[in-house]
Amino acid sequence: MCIISHIKQIKMLTNTVSNIPICYNTENHNIKFCLSFGEGKEEEDCKDETERKNFSTNYDVEVFETGEGDEYMKGYRVIANEGPFVVKISDIGITKEKSKYNYAIGFAIDNEAPEYNSNSSTIPNNITRDGTMWTIPANNGESHNFDQNPKAKYQWMTKFSLEEGYKPTEEELELGMEETSQNTGLIYLTFMVFQKLEPEYSSTTRSGDTTRSATRCSSGARFGYGNEASSSSVKSSFEYAEGTEKFVMPIRIRINNETARSNTNCSRHLKGASINALRRQTMTVPF
Repeated sequence: MCIISHIKQIKMLTNTVSNIPICYNTENHNIKFCLSFGEGKEEEDCKDETERKNFSTNYDVEVFETGEGDEYMKGYRVIANEGPFVVKISDIGITKEKSKYNYAIGFAIDNEAPEYNSNSSTIPNNITRDGTMWTIPANNGESHNFDQNPKAKYQWMTKFSLEEGYKPTEEELELGMEETSQNTGLIYLTFMVFQKLEPEYSSTTRSGDTTRSATRCSSGARFGYGNEASSSSVKSSFEYAEGTEKFVMPIRIRINNETARSNTNCSRHLKGASINALRRQTMTVPF
């Protein structure tokens, strides 16, 4: 693989880019795609799903590298704003020599490291995911923006982390806040390979690496579930490509210090997101 997921040595910030090109091989399948990130819109402010997930400016991505040869490793840190978090996947290519299949990439995000029963499993066995996994047709030149997993209830949200050393109250923990630690602000992107024999692609159910010299001052981030949002999704006709392995990619999120503060909640777990949603729907009646 071009990217190794876990960095255990001292890391060095080498540059800042606007997107992350990914390429790797599994079971003689060559996979490539490009990731970029940006700020979305709240559903209550933007009812159009496509426009809600659209962004014109990519977040900066800080690249960390260490080691040489077989010891070489690379990691990424996204400098986000407070607000809905959108992932764009573009330039998706999956090929295999003399293949009779059309391909798709599977994609989902978790805010804890997911574990799976097998390479064919799409749902983690150790955490509760909001939603399932996208299946995105490859080799058609299209790009796709996501602000939640398919069948999810809540938008992805990023906010400043709590001050280091602060102990959240029981009520704050119930609402999904978290004590700041080395795991705060980490997200995990899972990718899988899917295939089908049919010649036509189904509709999705749901370029270039530009180096930047500027860096932004940032602070620790929290990633979690914001307000409720709905998205269109249909059952995929693709099936797991036998023998291929998952690629789970950790990414660190930081918050740009110049960002405007958001009033939207950011809950680490679904229980807190549900309580937040209920509070937003509850009013005090007149005397």
